Amino acid sequence: KSGNSTTLTELSICASRSRLMLVPVVGLLLNLLLTSGSPEAGGHGGPGDTCEISFLQAELRLDAAHGATRAPPAPPAGAPLLKPIGRSFFSEDPANSAKWWLRYSTSEQLPSEKMMTVGLDQSSESAAVVVKSLEGEEVEKLYFLNVNNDWKSHSNLSMKDFVQAAKLSWGSVMKREQIYSPWTDFHDGHTSDSIRLDHLEEDNHLFQLYDGGAVARAYIPNTTWTIEWRQGADSDTERMIPSTKAYGKKVTFPDPDKCRNTSNDEYPERIYWKSTFPVLNASAALEFALDVLHGKRLEKENPYPWPRQPGCIAVQWASLPQAAGAAFQMHFVEDFVYDTVLHSIPEFLQYQQDFLQTDVSKGCINSFMLNNLILETDSLDPFARRLDELSVPYFVFAIEDRYALLFSFPGNEGVTLQLQSPHLSYVAPGPVEFCK
Repeated sequence: KSGNSTTLTELSICASRSRLMLVPVVGLLLNLLLTSGSPEAGGHGGPGDTCEISFLQAELRLDAAHGATRAPPAPPAGAPLLKPIGRSFFSEDPANSAKWWLRYSTSEQLPSEKMMTVGLDQSSESAAVVVKSLEGEEVEKLYFLNVNNDWKSHSNLSMKDFVQAAKLSWGSVMKREQIYSPWTDFHDGHTSDSIRLDHLEEDNHLFQLYDGGAVARAYIPNTTWTIEWRQGADSDTERMIPSTKAYGKKVTFPDPDKCRNTSNDEYPERIYWKSTFPVLNASAALEFALDVLHGKRLEKENPYPWPRQPGCIAVQWASLPQAAGAAFQMHFVEDFVYDTVLHSIPEFLQYQQDFLQTDVSKGCINSFMLNNLILETDSLDPFARRLDELSVPYFVFAIEDRYALLFSFPGNEGVTLQLQSPHLSYVAPGPVEFCK
């Protein structure tokens, strides 16, 4: 530690040791060690408190090889439900990002009167689509926002630098210079019901179709994100089979998912079924989701080795409380290649850590936080209260006829959520402003 801030290097060193599992902390110990941030309008918590949490999480670990495990907690009775609404993206060209979705998925343009997300009115450009099922039911809302005069880090990097890095990395996959891009792990997951393979083929558009046709991936233009399509439980098996051998050969790639056991692969039962994030510490991300979001550890067998093995991908999964129907999942991925590309994933996360450690007290956000998963819940109060107890910084805004709570997972800042609700009484909302 330097002063009261934990560096990314120290977190990375901790994460790179023999795989570690976060263990429960006695409530009394938490009460003694954690200091709640004093609520203020808009931004809450402080960088020093956040780093104390990260340091505590890094220290309270036991080697999994010694048998330290934690029983998955069931959501308490009456746990707040979290309904997935969609996703917001930072985009250098929102109109082009939306145009891509309209062409290559079962999407329609989202009317402006139905748009509702943080930063919409303050953005320099915006566009939105709504993905629909083949029966015309709403699946996911996607917002694309651009910001002028974006916040820059101490290294003089902005979100546009990372967009270019993601674009170049994906381009190298399409040129077959490598079979995997680390930016692939920023993706939402749909079943093949939402893909328009006919349009992809008609335009001779490049994407990554796994050999065997069960999984397809594509880069979302002008963003740092991708999309995954997977064969669903009720999907037409023909939806991801190219009609010509020539196009099939052009877009088919060897499976890049190192060390994955595919013998027990799932076939999702809902079209929009997951959101995936690259992280530096999958165990810490999972524990935070179980605690703050009342998530539940998935009981199915992990298809990747855990603890992480050298040269292998490692994943931890959680499901979020739903009123009914199939679970919505959050996937947290660690990969040994994250620091091997221009403006790497660790550098991307460091960019956001720098922001949260320096500018969060101003109550303004940066465009990194426009990359967020949007979930709907009955009240923001229990979530804001728990974040205060953990001294995790957050922002609360009034948007249209509801409120929005925006925060990132401490130590794994690529996981940023926007919770929306018609109810808020615990704190006062502040105005949406972008830091310069």
